[in-house]
Amino acid sequence: MDGPVATTADAMRLVSKSAPDAAIVDINLRDGELSYELIDWLQDRGIRIVVLTGYSDISLQEGKVAVILQKPARDEVLIASLREPEQSEGN
Repeated sequence: MDGPVATTADAMRLVSKSAPDAAIVDINLRDGELSYELIDWLQDRGIRIVVLTGYSDISLQEGKVAVILQKPARDEVLIASLREPEQSEGN
């Protein structure tokens, strides 16, 4: 596992070297940079995105991310959110 990184450029560089199954992304990055471009970029690559944020109201298009969690998130909730939901039999 690599990271964490503090900027969109650093995240893109890291993911380009080795794409993860999932990414935990905060909305507010270093120096006031917002991560919306990074979220779009990760989604285009099929990477599961979990947003972990202190903001109570963020505007993301439905389906953009797997889940949005409020800080502080309990460890077990964060870990569970990184996993793909299990498909029920017959699907």
